Amino acid sequence: MAELVLEGDQVVLRLTTRERLLAAHRDVRVPLSAVTSVELVEAPIQRIRGLRPRCSKVVGGYWPGLFAYGSFFDGTVHRRLFAAVGGRTRRGVEVGLDDARYSRLVVSLDQPEVTKAALTARRPPRPS
Repeated sequence: MAELVLEGDQVVLRLTTRERLLAAHRDVRVPLSAVTSVELVEAPIQRIRGLRPRCSKVVGGYWPGLFAYGSFFDGTVHRRLFAAVGGRTRRGVEVGLDDARYSRLVVSLDQPEVTKAALTARRPPRPS
């Protein structure tokens, strides 16, 4: 199962070998300063709205209701999200990003509260 960890000043989404193959992508790294929000989500697979014009697959593997791994358009062609979601995992986190390659990271996790606490504790304050 994928995991979100902090390495220095970066948030790293570590993928297993199977997930890397499905996503056609290596681990995702974003600067911690780009994190704008961290939300707990129930049923993270529902955050990937399928192959509709507003949220369609760019690269990766997707089976409705089962799994979503890879890059997806996030509303427009110019915004993308990255998903590492297994449909059987009922909980996860959604990380909002600014000034990064992706607009959001949607990840299913066994203990999303622990990940949220770690990310929000180290996140620098955003200028208002």
